[in-house]
Amino acid sequence: MLVFGVDYRLVEAPYIGPSWHMGWLDLPLRLLVPAAVSLVLIGALEVFMTRTFIGRAVKAVAQDPVALRLMAANPSRIKRIAFGLSIATCSVAGAVLIIIQPVEPSIARDYIGRIFAICVMGGLGSFGGTVAAAMVLGVVESLTTTIYGPSWSPAVAFGFLLLTLAVRPAGLFGRS
Repeated sequence: MLVFGVDYRLVEAPYIGPSWHMGWLDLPLRLLVPAAVSLVLIGALEVFMTRTFIGRAVKAVAQDPVALRLMAANPSRIKRIAFGLSIATCSVAGAVLIIIQPVEPSIARDYIGRIFAICVMGGLGSFGGTVAAAMVLGVVESLTTTIYGPSWSPAVAFGFLLLTLAVRPAGLFGRS
């Protein structure tokens, strides 16, 4: 905040204003572009984590670093790669977030509860479950905001998290 200040920042792009009109449905490009970028990123991460040695090593280092060392991989190096991957993913998320709405330094507090709920609801390590949980939570929060008002959205996210933990503790697509 000392360097950039507390003012809202935004970007201008030619696709922020227009929408695709398909009958009664309007799809704003400022939401469609980030959704497409996010799905491509999730697909690329899924392929990387399941098809490459380093991706499987990132999964393994969380479970058993000693066994990973027996597979001739350095756990410290793999953790650095995982950290770099997470920083790159967060950078892309920030870049698409600024397309959706203006950002300011404390914007994380608006999203951190939802992100936690989505990750737990989807099942840790399940990319498909994460996408499904995000879609379900987005639709339910949108309906809640429309019917009851925006102040109820965080309560609904928390309620869905508790419901998922009660019914399927491993997440929607997690291992049971």
